[in-house]
Amino acid sequence: MDYLKSLDKFLGLIKDHKEECHCIFVAGDLFDHKLTIDEAKFAALFLVNLVYNNCGRSRQHVPVHFIHGTYTHDNEQYEIYLPLLEKLTNGEVFYTKTACSVTLHNGTKVLYLPQEYGSIDYSQAFSQSYDLIVGHGPVSSETKAPCKSTQYEILHSAEQLGRISKLCVFGHYHGYTDFGDNVFYTGPWLRWKYGEDEPRVFFFCNDKFEVETYPNEFALEFDTMHVYSPEELRSEVSKEIHNPHRFIIHCKNEELMEYHAIMNAYKKNHFLKYQVITDNDDDIKEKDIEKDISVHPIVEPVPALIEYVKDKYSIDVTEEVKDYESKINRDTKTE
Repeated sequence: MDYLKSLDKFLGLIKDHKEECHCIFVAGDLFDHKLTIDEAKFAALFLVNLVYNNCGRSRQHVPVHFIHGTYTHDNEQYEIYLPLLEKLTNGEVFYTKTACSVTLHNGTKVLYLPQEYGSIDYSQAFSQSYDLIVGHGPVSSETKAPCKSTQYEILHSAEQLGRISKLCVFGHYHGYTDFGDNVFYTGPWLRWKYGEDEPRVFFFCNDKFEVETYPNEFALEFDTMHVYSPEELRSEVSKEIHNPHRFIIHCKNEELMEYHAIMNAYKKNHFLKYQVITDNDDDIKEKDIEKDISVHPIVEPVPALIEYVKDKYSIDVTEEVKDYESKINRDTKTE
């Protein structure tokens, strides 16, 4: 419901703005996992309200342009909704999975840079200038590198993007970031994960390609807390918690299973996330409570492998591994 409330607020800002809105952009990651049936119904409601927005002045509805985000998030689910949206009348949608340039109805020249992987030659696209660049994926600069990239992800240069555009706006990173030279990460509308203590805003570009931001009052406050003892953690999680919390747990190796057991007891509260730092572990590994490991000390190798590949390369190989396991089992029984 917070997404629908945020959408109403966003569309209200468009209608009340002194300038006409020429396009609404979705900068990737409209989805973040493969939707359940109930979630898919909600997504349909959200998309119909977004595309058939009644915010237009020269036309009834402002056009909505979608670009593809992280592959393991979007999961080709645009293919479910776009044909349905295109059948409705008076709306206008555009979607791309590959880099391309378009010209909006008001003459604005836009370059789209959806998240792509591997070796792709952007030299021709980057040899031109644009009014606006809308993209998704890792961006780095000489002064800021808020988002790490994996081996197969393409890392774009903020300096290069700033040189060829009046404004560049990327999705992907969860924190609003100003790289300078009119290059930005917008951040998402709501807070739910990754210690998102920063403000959440609606991101507007006016006719002079100046940035305007408006706070989202529906983004719940996010608290990050450091914990140094099991007693302290028990005290905190036993309180009534109605906004997202992330506990960064500093613990000794022998206390690890006790901490997991405490958090497992509260796994139904979806506002609670935690990370663990042990004596001999400098890395912080985030855990969703609902996907937490068992309190049993034995680690199953196949799930551990799947989790490792997912964390390192952002690729879900669950189905491939299951198929491989089935093949091994069949071959073993035959022998």
